[in-house]
Amino acid sequence: MFTALLIASLAAPSSLVSATATVDDLQSDFETAVACRQIDGRNVWKGELAYYIQSYVYEGDAAASADRADMADAVLPEDNEPETVKEFEEACAGSAGHARR
Repeated sequence: MFTALLIASLAAPSSLVSATATVDDLQSDFETAVACRQIDGRNVWKGELAYYIQSYVYEGDAAASADRADMADAVLPEDNEPETVKEFEEACAGSAGHARR
């Protein structure tokens, strides 16, 4: 799973990630995040620091799909438009009691 959040940390502006959380912080948060409803067919989780969405796998890439079954990209609320954050909030509404694993 470290790879998943490494990808997320590289995709986000480094000043925002380092100002709010380290990769280790995001990794720990992802491991305890709760499952939410899917967005566009991708699994979504809510943590204390961020939302997480299953990494995108291109069609026909079966090997990558198997390798990335539990990989996710961090979605930091302070780094996204209000409309994007609202979509994640709606997907996670009422999900507080569902454990990720």
